Amino acid sequence: MRSLLDFIIRHSYVFLFIVLETLSLLLLFGFNDRQNEAFLMSANNVSGTVYKWRSGVGQYFGLRRENERLAQENASLRSFLYELTDSICLETERAMSSDGVMAARVIENSVRKDDNYMTIDKGRRDGIAQGMGVFNSEGVIGVVMVTGNRYSVVMPVLNGRTSISCKKLGTDNFGFLEWGGGDPYKAQVKDMPYHSDISVGDTIVTTGFSSVFPENIPVGRVSEVERMKNGYTLRVEVDLAVDMTDLGWVYVNTLTRDPEIDGLYKQTDM
Repeated sequence: MRSLLDFIIRHSYVFLFIVLETLSLLLLFGFNDRQNEAFLMSANNVSGTVYKWRSGVGQYFGLRRENERLAQENASLRSFLYELTDSICLETERAMSSDGVMAARVIENSVRKDDNYMTIDKGRRDGIAQGMGVFNSEGVIGVVMVTGNRYSVVMPVLNGRTSISCKKLGTDNFGFLEWGGGDPYKAQVKDMPYHSDISVGDTIVTTGFSSVFPENIPVGRVSEVERMKNGYTLRVEVDLAVDMTDLGWVYVNTLTRDPEIDGLYKQTDM
C-alpha cells in the first residue's frame, strides 16, 4: 500500500494532467455540437473499420465451411440434373440406377510422377466404390481405384494407365484419352477414326458409354491433330480442361450400371 501511495505521489503531475485533459474533452464535446458531431463521426469511422476487419477475418476462417456447403449443394443439383436426364431419355439412355453425385475434398495429389494418384476424403461408408468417375465443374479428373472405409485413392488422367472413352462434342466418333507423361496440362486422344471431322479448337467430351462418367463431361480442347502411320486412326493432342495442379473439391459420379448389363457381358466371356 505504501509503495502504491509513493507511486501516485511521484507521478501526481501525470495523473493530474490526465484528469484535466479528460475533463477538458468532456466539456469540449459535451457542450459544443460541432465538436461532438466530429467526434461521433470519427468514432464511427474507427469502429466501422474494426468491425469490417473482424468481419473479414471471420469470413476468411469460414471459407472452408462455405466451400463445403457450396460443393454439397452443387452435388445435389448435379444429381437432380442427371436423374432428370435419365427420366426424360429413359428409352434411349443406358440402363442406370441413379444414386447421384457426391462431393469430396482432395486431401493429397501428385502431378509430377509417371503414374500419379490422388486421395479424396470419401470412402466405402459414404457409398464410394471402385470404378466411379471423378470430375469437377471444369471437367474430367479420374477414376476411383481403391476404396477404404473413409478415404479413396483416385487414378487421375495424369496416370499412364488411364484410358477414358471420349469424343468430339456433337459427334459419335470416339477414342481413348491417355497421358504420356511430362506435361500435366496435356494428354492425347488415341484411336480416333481417321475420317473424324476434328480440328484444332474442337472440344473433347466423355462419351457416356459406361457408368464411369455421364455424357458430355468436358475433357479438353484440341491443340493438334496427327494422322497415325497405320493410316486408320488419328492422334489428337488436347489441352486438358481441368488444371490438375490446383484441385480442392471434386464430384464422384455414384451412378451405377444395372447389374443385368454386367451379367450379359460376363456371359460373352464364357
